[in-house]
Amino acid sequence: MSLLQNAIIILTGFLLSEMLVFTRTHHRLIGYLLQHSGNNPGSLLTAILLISYTLSIFLSHTIVVISMIPVINRLLTLVQQTDEKKTAASFFYLALTFGSNTGGMASLAGSPQNLLAIALAEFYKFKGRDLITFFSWIVVGLPATLLLLFFGRTIILYSMKSVSIPSLFSSNHNDPSVLPHKPLILLIGSLLLISTLTALQFFFKPAPVLFAFNTIDLCFLLYGAVFLFVALILPTERFSLRVLFMNTLFFVIHLLGFPLIFISQLCKELESRMGLPLKYVYTVIDRSLLRLFGCIWNRCFQKPFTDFETPNAKSMLSINIIIRDLPYFGIALILIIGTMLFALFNAWDNPQTPEVDGYLLKAVKSAILGTIEPFSNKHFRMFALVFAIIFSSELLSNTALILMLAPMASALAAQTALSPVIMLLTITIAASSAFMTPVAATANTLAFGGIEKVSLRMILLPGFVMNISSALLTVIVFSGLSLIVP
Repeated sequence: MSLLQNAIIILTGFLLSEMLVFTRTHHRLIGYLLQHSGNNPGSLLTAILLISYTLSIFLSHTIVVISMIPVINRLLTLVQQTDEKKTAASFFYLALTFGSNTGGMASLAGSPQNLLAIALAEFYKFKGRDLITFFSWIVVGLPATLLLLFFGRTIILYSMKSVSIPSLFSSNHNDPSVLPHKPLILLIGSLLLISTLTALQFFFKPAPVLFAFNTIDLCFLLYGAVFLFVALILPTERFSLRVLFMNTLFFVIHLLGFPLIFISQLCKELESRMGLPLKYVYTVIDRSLLRLFGCIWNRCFQKPFTDFETPNAKSMLSINIIIRDLPYFGIALILIIGTMLFALFNAWDNPQTPEVDGYLLKAVKSAILGTIEPFSNKHFRMFALVFAIIFSSELLSNTALILMLAPMASALAAQTALSPVIMLLTITIAASSAFMTPVAATANTLAFGGIEKVSLRMILLPGFVMNISSALLTVIVFSGLSLIVP
């Protein structure tokens, strides 16, 4: 699957999730879950776990996390007690991250790391790479991740045996309990279309027909363009060129102003979460943007541009509401962590001293490889390697680990009696199986940044147990696959 297809899947998936939020589907989902959970937090957590898992099979798991954060934050508004809110936030976080990360491993489309593994297998020309298709991945990934999901549910429910959240069910909410059919039909139809196109891509591998684009690429381009146009630009009521131009300009000016909007929103979240005195900064930015947008809008339409909060009622989705609801604190955490890791891995790079460059990278690699040396049994070696990769991912980027260990797949395969392509997939899944810390995966960081009051103390132990379960299951699955794939 090409970069183009991945970008379109991510974009349309995000817009789909925003449609569900815009139509208040998540509010109705809350009412439905609360009314059918029998005042049982375990049932509610199971529902969040299953929804996150199912969506992450077809959409990028990071997009699923972004779309589910408003649902969880809405649920947290029903919790009145501070201690209970911390407990609820922590367990909702666990359900969301366990479900989305597990679902992301179930199919090729669920995680960027899966697609990276395919690209690396092609780059290194590993034998058996042609056997990795959308179909073959999901045939193995679906039952394996369902078992891991069962482990995750058991871990969450066991961890919350000693806690309770009575105020979650004490509020009288008026959300309807009937789910809206049209948004869900649109979601399911889009998921089926994406799944069909990606399956055709992996099964038939069509040749390019226009420049470097094949038939499936062109279908994705058409699908993405139509979806973007219908969602953000096409007038919802009577069609007119004036309204079409208004929607287009509304979309463009917010897109161009996004860097400053990002800084403003991040300052507001930092002030709210950490008490930093940043009001002057975001006030100046907001006033400047409002003056600039107002000048453009008034010149074009002789109308004032009043504020950033009023949605564009003339389009299906309003770009300013989408921008407002992004988890800026979580995005900032990802950028900060990524920058720090890049700096550490490239510390003191100097073309004159290549023998000492990237010493931290070499140290991490040596530490991971050192874990398998004491074991003579190939299965113990494989478990030690998987264990080391998973817990390294708790502090390092899983993408960096995959890129770092992929060139060694052949050597590692020889030490564990696996084929190189199976070893590459083992490395990929192990690097994506870290559930313990907020920096273990992008989905974890987004969830931690988007859900307030999450307690590290409450999430570390369940995440640790989930890591162990994932390591055992990864060894079993890929040991079994090594008997099938030579």
